[in-house]
Amino acid sequence: MFDHMKKFMILPLVGFLGACAAFSYDLNTVEGLPSSGNAFNDALHMEYLEVARDEDKEDDWTDASYFAGKATLAAAGEAVGPQEIGERKIPDDTRKDIGFARSALVNALASMNSSTNVAALARAQAQFDCWLQEQEENSQPEDIAKCRTEYSAAMAKLTGMEAPAPAAAAAPKPKPEPMTFVVFFGHNSSVLSVDSNRTIGEALMAAKKTGAKLVQVGGHADRSGDAPYNNALSERRAKAVIEVLLWGGLDKKQVKPSVFGEDFNAMRTADGVKKAANRRVEIKLKY
Repeated sequence: MFDHMKKFMILPLVGFLGACAAFSYDLNTVEGLPSSGNAFNDALHMEYLEVARDEDKEDDWTDASYFAGKATLAAAGEAVGPQEIGERKIPDDTRKDIGFARSALVNALASMNSSTNVAALARAQAQFDCWLQEQEENSQPEDIAKCRTEYSAAMAKLTGMEAPAPAAAAAPKPKPEPMTFVVFFGHNSSVLSVDSNRTIGEALMAAKKTGAKLVQVGGHADRSGDAPYNNALSERRAKAVIEVLLWGGLDKKQVKPSVFGEDFNAMRTADGVKKAANRRVEIKLKY
């Protein structure tokens, strides 16, 4: 990495939290990275940044950091390909369409030459990854359709063909707004209090009543310890909350865990400062 680039810290989630990783990221820093001199990589840099910003707006920091990482690699001139389908847990009935889409994209990348519309190719790749990510969540049909449509439109530009018009969809039924429940912890603790269990119970009842398709559980810590310790503490907190949610009847497939350590504090503080508002787990219900 270049000296001027913000370093990215990988936070592995182990145990039953599953194998995934998150980066500490600053999207403004990613946007300001210098050009690599490669037109395709430069376009890919901005396309992945756009997807990262969309995920960041939804507070999906794990996927936002994933796309920010790909934008950073593209800006550095690294070879960045479309994500492997097997790296995401997508429904079986979507694998055929996504498999065809990825094959077409890989073929387009392999045949790239000086006359290729690199802007369209970069958009097709980033939107394919967006489609794959949204399909894994499988909770926001509009977002899945948007990424897929953008991918198809970009691929059509590469071939000079008009993209097929999306099939008319029935008027969507109103769905609940995303809901967030915050569980607080004592200093240097992952033990659930009476109030904490009450909040988890409220989230559990709301998830069942409203039919939440995705339950994001993000562990956080204040800045009173060092970063590695806070990452581990955040993981223990998330694990404690998830155990109650699963015991209460949620399907493990509904739950998406994330560990953020001392990143994304609710209240910004200097390093080493204890702050109760930052010692938390956020439970986000999405539909």
